[in-house]
Amino acid sequence: MIRRVIATLGVAAAAVLGVAVPASAQAQAAPDCQHKSGYGTIVKTAPVTALTGGTRVATVELCRDSAYNYWGFVIYSSPMTVSEYAQVYLQTYRDGSWVSDVTCDTAGGNGRVAPGQTRCWTPKVNGVSGSYTFRARSDKFSSHTGNLLAYGYTVVAR
Repeated sequence: MIRRVIATLGVAAAAVLGVAVPASAQAQAAPDCQHKSGYGTIVKTAPVTALTGGTRVATVELCRDSAYNYWGFVIYSSPMTVSEYAQVYLQTYRDGSWVSDVTCDTAGGNGRVAPGQTRCWTPKVNGVSGSYTFRARSDKFSSHTGNLLAYGYTVVAR
């Protein structure tokens, strides 16, 4: 929390002084519901927990913008190692069944969480129709074995 406040103050001071702020500093200042077009509103969040030990390793978020476009976002507490990667899935539910999944690797997303990275987002999906509900899920894998290392998902929400 203190880091977030310091980062926010640093970005604000840089803006007042007219100094360019690196993208990484901007991302750290507002880590929730990030997307290439800006930041959205958190609809639901859930912890991503390790299968071994049950520790929280990330937060997965279901996000929405003012036009009722939804996306999934995750932020891991530490960067992926060279033998890890993570993915976010935005799952769409309609009329009693799951109808589609998009991931960070789908066009409009920013790509899976790769070694050295902590976050990714899916493309936005239009949710104006009242028939759709959504869930965001994140899985962390071993790139060497393909084994699932951690997972978490939000409740289904609108």
